[in-house]
Amino acid sequence: MDTARDFQVWTTDDCAILRKATARVKVMLLAFALAVGAASTANAVTLTINTNSSWLATNALPAATWNTDPSFSATGWINASVNIPACFSGADCIWYDGQFSATRFVWLRKTFTISDPVTTAFLAGGIDDDADIYVNGTLVFSDHNGTSQAFGPINVAPYLVQGVNLIAVAAEDNIPVFGANHDFVASLQVQTNVPVPTLSPWMLALLTLALASISVLFIRRNT
Repeated sequence: MDTARDFQVWTTDDCAILRKATARVKVMLLAFALAVGAASTANAVTLTINTNSSWLATNALPAATWNTDPSFSATGWINASVNIPACFSGADCIWYDGQFSATRFVWLRKTFTISDPVTTAFLAGGIDDDADIYVNGTLVFSDHNGTSQAFGPINVAPYLVQGVNLIAVAAEDNIPVFGANHDFVASLQVQTNVPVPTLSPWMLALLTLALASISVLFIRRNT
């Protein structure tokens, strides 16, 4: 029969064994988590930003930073008018107001968020008649020949960031020469890499061993 002292010694030793086993399990679980992170692969995802009624528009010369600051206050701006739906690659032809209005000058803005690293990004579209296009403050297209034309695809990947981005446009219709007939359209295609965790056979074996060790600890603590 165990004496009280013998029982105390056994309990202390047993606890020490359990603590060591618990530490080993924690190490295995940490190794598993790190291995999963290291073995993540990239999955390509495409983000499309098209001109539509969510773009903001004004017919009055805006204050400084309208084309550089995503958080610029667009108080007084309105949602752009969709004049021809899906006129280019699913993007709408837009303006401040109607296609045949007397509005000669317009300024347009669109902010959007990119969550993952950008691999490629191309902007394409058309303008009737002239425009300057900015991506996060960088001028990526400028045309002032007084006639309508298409643009792109323009590589804008170097100017995009993970986080909030801005496309800003200053457009003009050459009304004195051609009369009132105007639209702007653009489609931005952004491809990003989204990390996707993968499990190799040895990772699964490591997880199985860790779970088995946890089961043993649970049984020993409850017997």
